[in-house]
Amino acid sequence: MSPWRARLAVLAVFVAGFLCGAVTLHLTRFHVQRHLMDSPAGMAGIIVHRLDRELHLTAAQRQQIEASAARAREDAARVMQPLMPQVTAVFERLRNETRAVLDEDQRRRFDRMVELRMPPFNKKMWAPPAARPDTPPAQKPTPAS
Repeated sequence: MSPWRARLAVLAVFVAGFLCGAVTLHLTRFHVQRHLMDSPAGMAGIIVHRLDRELHLTAAQRQQIEASAARAREDAARVMQPLMPQVTAVFERLRNETRAVLDEDQRRRFDRMVELRMPPFNKKMWAPPAARPDTPPAQKPTPAS
């Protein structure tokens, strides 16, 4: 094999590795983001991780901040719950207006993009904790007497 063919083969291997890594990173990122955005613990984990990286938190600090972040997420979900029909309608209108501008092939690809990247506007995310199927019974709020 001539030297230029060997160099070309090595270059092809590096390019193939780069492309495979990029595709894997892309697919993994969307999967991880969906999983984290669907749970209060996931978002709290992101917040705590960022703070810990910058501030070098103690174990007690991490635990307290994680609990506070989870409570804040649940409070935000309660506040957003009444607004969700309006927010959903705004994004649905945007999607419909965007589709109207596209040609048939673009519409088909756009619909596929929306299906893959935007699940039905994270209904679980904004549901109050008692309504979320992934909330363990011990975390569900008790009715006030």
